[in-house]
Amino acid sequence: MYRRVYDVLKAAKAGTEDETNGRHVIAPWAIDFLRTRPDAHMLDVGAGYGADLLAVRSAVPQARLSAVEGFPNAVAHLKANGVAVTSINLERDPLPFADGTFDLVSCNQVFEHLKDIFWLLSEIGRVTKDDGRIILGVPNLGALHNRVALMLGKQPPAIHVVGPHVRGFTNAGFRSLLEDDGFFAVEKIAGGNFYPFPPGVSRPLSRVMPGLAVSSFFFIRKARTDAPYVSILSGPRGAELADTPYYKGHEAAG
Repeated sequence: MYRRVYDVLKAAKAGTEDETNGRHVIAPWAIDFLRTRPDAHMLDVGAGYGADLLAVRSAVPQARLSAVEGFPNAVAHLKANGVAVTSINLERDPLPFADGTFDLVSCNQVFEHLKDIFWLLSEIGRVTKDDGRIILGVPNLGALHNRVALMLGKQPPAIHVVGPHVRGFTNAGFRSLLEDDGFFAVEKIAGGNFYPFPPGVSRPLSRVMPGLAVSSFFFIRKARTDAPYVSILSGPRGAELADTPYYKGHEAAG
């Protein structure tokens, strides 16, 4: 019975992927921030086909656009649209840019696929200008439909046992990760999509109750520049995580 209801609701939400991916959130945030900055430069990590980057270009034509993406078809599409693209291992390779290169770095629907989240978050902070901003988007484990599934004793859809996602984040949990030891400060949070409702209803609901929305989006500033974010693994937090060998960048540094 649960599976039939789940399939019906999933089918009813088909075609609302842009809401889940926050196209109505990320591009407006990026455009508002970049349009006042001369020689604006934006990086999208895990850019896909570049919907957010190309939306920025249409509103801020002087902005320089860069992407990190590994899917061959997406890479070809980005290059055909004049976006500079590089492909790396996000859990091991440093982002191939100098410190403080970008005014804005976005990374949407990526962290839920990664085990080594500390390394990429540290690299994103490194390549962002001290007065720049970062936009991150993740599926919301605290979304209404995930809570209902758990209440019924079912696996929440945001993180299937066998599926592409290896991590789940609530708004509070992801914010705690970002603001750990004062490295980043979250300036605003928005939600995207809201099961089981159509866009006309889900968008206002996700705006009023982002903690129950399908996806969560965070607008962030750098709050510390004295050390890389990954250095928290060498302190008390690292001692708590001693049983898991998170990557600290030693291979890249050595």
